[in-house]
Order: sequence, then structure tokens, then C-alpha cells
Amino acid sequence: MSERYSLVRKFDDFEAFTASLHGYDVEIQQLDRGRFTARSQHVVSGAVVLNHFIATRRMEVQGNPPSNLRTFGIPTEQCQHFVWRNQPSDGNTIQIYRDVTELEMVTQPYFEAIDLSIPEDTLNHQCQTLELLELDLIIGNAEMLTCHPKDMRVLRHSLFRVCQTLGHDPALINTTGMQNEIEHELPRLLLKALCSAKPNKQSSRPLKKQLALRKAVDYIKANTNSPITLNALCQVTHVSARTLQHAFLEHFGLSPKAYLRVQRLNDAHRELFASNPRDARVAEVAHRQGFWHMGQFASDYKRLFGELPSMTLRKN
Repeated sequence: MSERYSLVRKFDDFEAFTASLHGYDVEIQQLDRGRFTARSQHVVSGAVVLNHFIATRRMEVQGNPPSNLRTFGIPTEQCQHFVWRNQPSDGNTIQIYRDVTELEMVTQPYFEAIDLSIPEDTLNHQCQTLELLELDLIIGNAEMLTCHPKDMRVLRHSLFRVCQTLGHDPALINTTGMQNEIEHELPRLLLKALCSAKPNKQSSRPLKKQLALRKAVDYIKANTNSPITLNALCQVTHVSARTLQHAFLEHFGLSPKAYLRVQRLNDAHRELFASNPRDARVAEVAHRQGFWHMGQFASDYKRLFGELPSMTLRKN
């Protein structure tokens, strides 16, 4: 018998939110100040999976999508603009996740989307029924498609109606009508929207700036425990300080220096969240992440996450 259920959870910590994302292997960094809150809804009906996400802080998301499924990200009408694999989206797009796709996203302080995951053979069977081309011929090599507004609106409304209905009464997942809508109607509406779409325009950012940003971020992530200066980043990326400053501000809304500090604070948060409060010490964690002035560390930490480091440690 096929598995069918709907599960809704609420979170006040992005590490717990990350751990709850069924099938995803992702890492989330909080980029802006304030307490994180989120809500996730995981719906399974036969071979079709829906994940409805709402998060209230600006985030950097990296990782991998669910394997053995074709996953498509559909922003809701309320979703603020975001950057997907270096391409800006105004929300009127479908993001295409493949098994080999690395999730790479920077969101605004409010992000809401519904991911729809379906086996490829199920989608291709629908394509045959609807007398359409096979899925790979419809989407080509695109990573993001801009859909016709009418088809996008119909798809969004159907997805949102399913999530809202099951949020109120999860038992309705066992009704024939709901199963038909999830397992047949949603794939049909998705394919219709994809057929009306056109590839999203490539980012207007110069390629040199994109490459410099990627090199700088990789260098920061590999050396978070070491002193890093703007001059050192310029030497690694072979661009001027002004170019690098602009690249970080456009992509993350942060300067390189602020991004490095946020990265280190996120690393400290991740370690504190995963530690046993009986064994771990805040000062030891802070020192491992390159923080030596404990008063400043606690102040910066609370400003970013809305709680003291000791509060994060006590969550376990």
C-alpha cells in the first residue's frame, strides 16, 4: 500500500529546520539579524511529494535535492525575490532541481515556496497521456524557467489549496479526491506550466564578478578559523576591492568582512546546537571559530540570532 500522510512542523531555529527537510541534504546560513522562525509541511501521496516551506530570515542555502525524484521549486505569490544559482528570480519562475544540481540560493527575509517532487517515469507517462514531448525535451538544460503568468497562477493556487486543506485536516489525504489532485492533477498542471515557459535570462552580472564571488566564498568557507583580510581575498580572486565589495553586496546584501563574520557565527551556532550542554563550553566553541573576546562574541551572536550562545547550547 502506498504511503500517504501530511506533517506540519514549526521551528524557532534554522538548524532544527534544516534537519527536518525530508530527503534534502542542505546547509543553511542565516544572513540577517533577528530570531529565525519557520514552518514546513511535508506531504506524501503515492509517488508524489510536496514540501511547503516558510522562513522568516534572509538565508544562504546550499546542498542537494531529494534523490531519485525530479523536483521543481514553485515560489508562492507572497515569496520575496531571491537568487537561484546566481540568477535573480522575481518569484514568477520554476526552479528545476536535478540529481546533479547543487542547491545554491540566497533568499530575502521572507521566503515561501512549495517544492513538488515526482518520479521521472510518472511525469513522462503524463507527457504521453497529454501528447507532449518527454520531460527532458520540454525543459532542456534550463535550471530556471519563467512561466506564463496564467499557468503559473493556476499551478500555485492548486498547490496552495492542497497544502492548506491538509494543514487543517491531514486525514483528507486518504480521500480519493485529494489523492487524484496530488497524484494526477498537480503533475498535469506542472507540465502545462513548463510547456508555456521560456528559459530565464542569464544574470546580468559580469562573468568575472561571478567567478570572483565564488572564489572568495570558497576561500572564506575553507579558512573560517584563520584571519582573512580584504586584501587577501583580492589576491585570491584577482579583482579590485571595489569589485569584490559590489559582488558581495549584490549577492548577499553583506560586505566581504560582514559575510566572513556571519559565516563564523553560523559555524559557532551549528556547533553549539549539535553539542551536549553537559560536555561543551561556549568559550571553547567560540575559540575554535576564531572568536577570542567573549563579550563581543556574545553580543554579535545575540544580535544575529536573537539569543545568547548559552541558550542555543541548552536546546539539546
